[in-house]
Amino acid sequence: MGEMRVVLAIPRPWKRLTRWLPPGIRRSVGRAATLVRDGVPPTLGGWLVAALCAAALWRWGFGALDLVIFVFGVAGLVLFTLSTLVICLAALWLRRRSRTARRKLGTLESGTPLETGFDLPALARVPLVKVGWQWLHPEGVECRQVLDDDGALQEVAVARRRCRVQTVTRRFTVRCAFGLSRVSWHSAETADLTILPEVGRLGSMEVLQSISSAEGLPHPSGRPEGDRMEIRRYVPGDSVRHILWKTYARTRTLNVRVPERSVDRSERTLAYLLTGRGDEPAAAAARVALERGLLGESWLFGCDGAPMATDRLGDAMLNIAASGSLPSSREDEDPSAELCRFLESPEAMGERHVVIFAPALPSAGSDAGRLPAWTAPTLAALGHLGRTADFVLGTDGVRRRGPVPIWQRLLWADASDGDAVSSDDLDHLLHHLGRHGYGALLVDRSSGHSHGGTRRRMAS
Repeated sequence: MGEMRVVLAIPRPWKRLTRWLPPGIRRSVGRAATLVRDGVPPTLGGWLVAALCAAALWRWGFGALDLVIFVFGVAGLVLFTLSTLVICLAALWLRRRSRTARRKLGTLESGTPLETGFDLPALARVPLVKVGWQWLHPEGVECRQVLDDDGALQEVAVARRRCRVQTVTRRFTVRCAFGLSRVSWHSAETADLTILPEVGRLGSMEVLQSISSAEGLPHPSGRPEGDRMEIRRYVPGDSVRHILWKTYARTRTLNVRVPERSVDRSERTLAYLLTGRGDEPAAAAARVALERGLLGESWLFGCDGAPMATDRLGDAMLNIAASGSLPSSREDEDPSAELCRFLESPEAMGERHVVIFAPALPSAGSDAGRLPAWTAPTLAALGHLGRTADFVLGTDGVRRRGPVPIWQRLLWADASDGDAVSSDDLDHLLHHLGRHGYGALLVDRSSGHSHGGTRRRMAS
């Protein structure tokens, strides 16, 4: 059972009103405002109803002896008093009950509703009482309450982003059905919670295995260490053994055979996950590749925010989940610094090829045809370290070229396709990677389709 503690949160209106105060006084005012807001049962509407009922009783009920106003005024005050008393008693009992409630937090999957095992009595037989709660930490988790057959509220959590946290903070609210009174409190429990990225419709991604295996296949980004299949003119320094003497006898031109560019045969696959804006599909692709063995029998996985690389599936899943808790913008750090540390680690020495899972969504506020924030520093780091790489780009759909028709914008609120990548941005990114000699595989989580980099105009 985790330890419960009260967390004080400063209401936003008080933040704006007390911005000019010193920090110490501002924190004190914030604590007082929080206690008043959450600890005092009557709401603003409840105080207003009580004031109106009292004024009507004083002016017309007792003054003019109006029996109708007298009855309504007394009924309003009795309802206000009864509501405050019932809500206070219910909140005290539920607060104690929440400390002993069942819990079953462990591993969840984003986008999938799952019962966490936490429940509280619904108090359906107690008049005026409504019970509910929500998650404050981790953020992006929608909390629902489902009434079961025993009259208890079962918690159903739906996460929108992967994360790994050690503490879960909830905000409980017991309120009156008429909105006259409300009591809220925050509580945190120590719980090892892991939320993995949603797989969606991602398939087996057979192409990924051939990309990552690096079985000595011809590749434009490789080194000239393959079979001697290419021919060029002889230059001083070339070995005489590689001269095509039959061609020289026929044409009187010295030509030599040179090795073709290929990716070296690798015994271990290096895989790395880059985080950034819209990285959930890329994290899901990395999860599928690891869980289904698409990286081969021997692999080494790293990601942003991971303390060290790992070759164990359980630790890799935890690192993928923990990477979702990183801040979206880390301007004080080089985006490729962690990738360089991974490639220069002793475990990765001797391997030159790496598979990089990366988001395809451009940086926020960019125009059409712009690149994601990771592109320039990552390519510079790979070039500096002399590594070859294939990129697995994750996306949640591709928007076609051209403006969205007005009838679609009127009929569907999500006509902008959310985090879908526009075909112009995607075409520009794939062309940029191909120009630098890197292969790319587009993985669409919404449809489950995979497209190779040579088909970068498939969204036209």
